[in-house]
Amino acid sequence: MQKQSLQLLSMLVLLAIVTAFNYNFFASLGITGVTLLNLLVVVTAAYFCEFFVALSTAFLAFLTINYFFTEPRYTFEVAHAESWTSLVCFLIVSTVITSLVKQLKLQSQQALINAQRAEFARALAERLALANNIDNLLLDTCSLLQKEFNKPFAIAITQPANSAESKYSYSLSIQSDAVQTPDKRLLNWVSENGKPISPYTDYWTESITQSKQWLLPFNRLPSADPILVVDKVDDEESIETYTAIKSCVDQISQAYQRLINSEKAQLAELATQEEAIQNALLASISHDMRTPLTSILGAATTLHQANLNAEQAAQLTTLITSQTRYLANTTENILSLIRLESHSATPIPLDWQSPEELIGIVMALYQNRGETLNIKVTMNEPELLIKGNVNLLTQALVNLIDNAKQAHTSDEPILIEVSKMDNMVNISVKDRGNGFTEGMDSIAIKKFMTTKAKGFGLGLSIVQAIAKSHGANFTLSNRDGGGASATLSFAAPELGIVDVQ
Repeated sequence: MQKQSLQLLSMLVLLAIVTAFNYNFFASLGITGVTLLNLLVVVTAAYFCEFFVALSTAFLAFLTINYFFTEPRYTFEVAHAESWTSLVCFLIVSTVITSLVKQLKLQSQQALINAQRAEFARALAERLALANNIDNLLLDTCSLLQKEFNKPFAIAITQPANSAESKYSYSLSIQSDAVQTPDKRLLNWVSENGKPISPYTDYWTESITQSKQWLLPFNRLPSADPILVVDKVDDEESIETYTAIKSCVDQISQAYQRLINSEKAQLAELATQEEAIQNALLASISHDMRTPLTSILGAATTLHQANLNAEQAAQLTTLITSQTRYLANTTENILSLIRLESHSATPIPLDWQSPEELIGIVMALYQNRGETLNIKVTMNEPELLIKGNVNLLTQALVNLIDNAKQAHTSDEPILIEVSKMDNMVNISVKDRGNGFTEGMDSIAIKKFMTTKAKGFGLGLSIVQAIAKSHGANFTLSNRDGGGASATLSFAAPELGIVDVQ
């Protein structure tokens, strides 16, 4: 009412100003100019004011023209029929224009509302289609709903409760003072019945009304699915708003179920992969570990027999040593892979290492085993450093060298190159064998995948896992002239940041 009074007062002032102007310049304007100026005031009132104010302005403009400018002047009498016609036409035109302008304004407002709703629907559909995480889905949709409906929104996430009093426990997706935590009894009722609580349902009582909240479940059946909480709801909220929010809940629920099913499918796929890996591991153990164990057992049994000369005993001892070393290396690889891929593994301690010293440790390891290696080491820059774990990096180099030894078919030595290029320190092990098959790269490496008659296929998988744990790159390529190259690439330290302790 106060707003309407202010509008009417403003129009009276504007009409008075226009009337004064018309009165002073009536001789120049004539009755036509006066009518048009008053009509302009009527149009202004029709566009900016409420319908009653606009209609009142049109009637007052009619009286003003009649009183001040129609003969006989300063009276509401009309002397000529043509004057009556003009005045009645002005009143009709003013009323029609007022109605048309108000209708046009309402249509414009409705069109704007429809455009906003369409944009909201587009944004919501886009968020729902692109959502790949349940937490992000709930937060994003709450933000969109709050922006569209100008109310606080939250989603009550349902979890099984270890309590005899309540089947479920609840936590809000948005922890904020803007959203009051709903009554748990109401949340339990919604979960157990799959029905919403709002003024437009049969479950709205006086006690619920005091909470000023609507509760809309994601699932229309009894379930532990989330519940949308609409807070600070006005008593006069329209059913159209409730219907629009309910429609949004149905869409969000579909996206939520899609993500739930996707997570279940991923877990099932992981379980299938894990089972396949376990089956492959058991098959590998039954084949690749039985053979060396049989050899060790046979050699040990023969050693106990009499009439063996020194040369025969030495051969059997060498066989036992080599097969035992093979089993020890295989066991270490399996344990390393388990440690590196364990989600509960503690962080790997890293320190600055010299590639030259790492290669020296590896060479000493082979020498202690009594193995003679035909290896050539080259470095294009001395005193290079990389950040890593000495034990893991040593194991990675041993695996690469073992692979190169088995593939190498040339008299030239296996090449170990250490180089620095584009702020990366590269350690490459190169052989002259058959090279990698077409399309083989570090991405294609799979556990227990091998083309050899003997082995678990864990060597390159171990190197790949070690590289990942160090933030390094592991690449495979074929050499010009034949053979393969496996390269570990580490970020070179910037000058002045190496902390030697």
